[in-house]
Amino acid sequence: MNDGVELREGGRAELPQLSVLATHVFVHTYCAGGLRPDQAREALHEYSVAEFERRLASGHRFTLACRGEHLLGFADTVMPVMPASVPVAAVAGCLELARLYVDPAAQARGVGRMLLRHAASLAATAGCPGLWLTAWVENTKARAFYAAEGFVDVGRCDYVFEDRAYENCIYLRRGVAHAAS
Repeated sequence: MNDGVELREGGRAELPQLSVLATHVFVHTYCAGGLRPDQAREALHEYSVAEFERRLASGHRFTLACRGEHLLGFADTVMPVMPASVPVAAVAGCLELARLYVDPAAQARGVGRMLLRHAASLAATAGCPGLWLTAWVENTKARAFYAAEGFVDVGRCDYVFEDRAYENCIYLRRGVAHAAS
């Protein structure tokens, strides 16, 4: 299904592609009923090249799924944060998968699975006990995908912008050395 798709590490040169793809996926996923002004402002800020530069400088690692020069998706991982910053104690010490975004045209073709399993291998290599992520409660397709990949719902947190809170499920997979295979 993912013929010719290769994973590679992304850097500054790919930030414009990451910015556009992330914005595209955000709008496709979260704005199905139309684009509100607050969503437009959030996308323009959160997925700007400058914001991706900030993430890169603060230790985020971008794994790109590409077919030739075409970006199909990416995984944004970041090493464990201080326990006070994690949404639930169960994810302390685990690698965070901050984003797993796949172009809607490339979904259900194994690209997301490749990226997810690579993120699990990064966690295992780093000696982390698990990999965690959040998914919007209304994103049933993503939630089913993570459950099928062995992730367990361990709690809830809110993603907040402009005084609107969006409930997210917190997913964790322990024993990530097995997930990488």
